[in-house]
Amino acid sequence: MRFRRIVIFILAFVTSIVLVWIFTPKVIIPPTVPQQAIAVYVLDFFWHSELVLPNSNGGLVVYAYGDWNYFALNQHDLKNGLAALFIPTKGTLGRRKFSRIDDLQQMVARKNINLLSFKVAQSKAIQLTRILDKRFMKNIDTLIENHQLGLNFVQDEENYHILHNSNHELVAWLKDLECQVNGLVLWANFRVQNK
Repeated sequence: MRFRRIVIFILAFVTSIVLVWIFTPKVIIPPTVPQQAIAVYVLDFFWHSELVLPNSNGGLVVYAYGDWNYFALNQHDLKNGLAALFIPTKGTLGRRKFSRIDDLQQMVARKNINLLSFKVAQSKAIQLTRILDKRFMKNIDTLIENHQLGLNFVQDEENYHILHNSNHELVAWLKDLECQVNGLVLWANFRVQNK
């Protein structure tokens, strides 16, 4: 009986540590003195995140990564949910354009999304936008419009799974912008370090 209590205590303790570790906010540390600083944004849905970059027309482009069936095709059944988490599945890259920051802010307020803002070097933002647009156009023949999410999706070369999800992609994109990210990335829950 005593052994059983010890095992239960250890399991509860380990589970608590893991949950705290997973749900502790991840900290985005922007570059300290970016050249020709320009604002970029992260849309944080707590479990999922998206990056918003400026485009050459003075507007904004949202980039999102996820599982093709679950995210792009809205197949939210148990089979597709478990597959997306536990086995490598077809990834998708999503994109949405906004002509003004006000339009983005209205969507954020309507959907109650956490919007994070920070500045990076303009050249890095332009370079990443080109890379992501090229990646998007590579599979343009698979393009679908998801009216429910307001995003256009294409299939992506990168497989999706629990250790390579939207938040892992976001961290890679942030590193391309010369940001650092501290914390275990599984769920989103990002914060920007105050300067």
